[in-house]
Amino acid sequence: MRGFVLAGGIWLAALLTLWGCGFPGDPMGTLDRVRGGEMRVGIVGNPPWTAGGPSGVEVELVEDFAQGLDAETVYVRGTTPELLEATKQGAVDVLVGGFTDQSPGIREQKEAGITQPYLVVRPFVGVPPGRAGMDDLAEQRVAVSETGTTAGHLKEEGAFPVRVEDPRRSDLPVAAYRWQLEAWGLEPVGIELPEERHVMAVPPGENGWLVALERFLAGRRAEAEGLLREETLG
Repeated sequence: MRGFVLAGGIWLAALLTLWGCGFPGDPMGTLDRVRGGEMRVGIVGNPPWTAGGPSGVEVELVEDFAQGLDAETVYVRGTTPELLEATKQGAVDVLVGGFTDQSPGIREQKEAGITQPYLVVRPFVGVPPGRAGMDDLAEQRVAVSETGTTAGHLKEEGAFPVRVEDPRRSDLPVAAYRWQLEAWGLEPVGIELPEERHVMAVPPGENGWLVALERFLAGRRAEAEGLLREETLG
């Protein structure tokens, strides 16, 4: 499997621990069914994480995960409530959509299984060099490239996110990841938006499946950040 690999004695010790304690089970047999079969992926559009095609950071990740299991991916599109319900019912094996552990529907989720955060990033607000900064975001219009998680954080801070095709050409302050601000020649003003702790969802109780996905994602943190940089700078 293309995932997190422990070496030598550590790997052996991990195996012995699992044999002694019993590897987490799957009441619905998800891991066994997906291996060599189909992996049903629920997808909610939320660039740069997920988009039509399908494409995006999380699409690349689940495709790699499926390849390691010799499985074919089958995508199921829908809204977050629809696909969360499908996941709870076991009709979807993995749900992706750029969700964080604070996303509406995920934050309150008690029935579907939620992975540990596999990638933690933080957006900042930047302005051109020499331009006056700001003390807070209340009542401020701030440019964003997508109306997703970052725009939601801006609203929570009392700002008005404005979607623009090219933030570099906007005369507004810009909310983006640090590497975007650097590439665009913008300077952070010192205002940090909340961390984005990105997660995926799986059917409830499928603990073996959840562990397999979490182990894969744990070994792909650097790849996930690299994919995010490519998507957001492309």
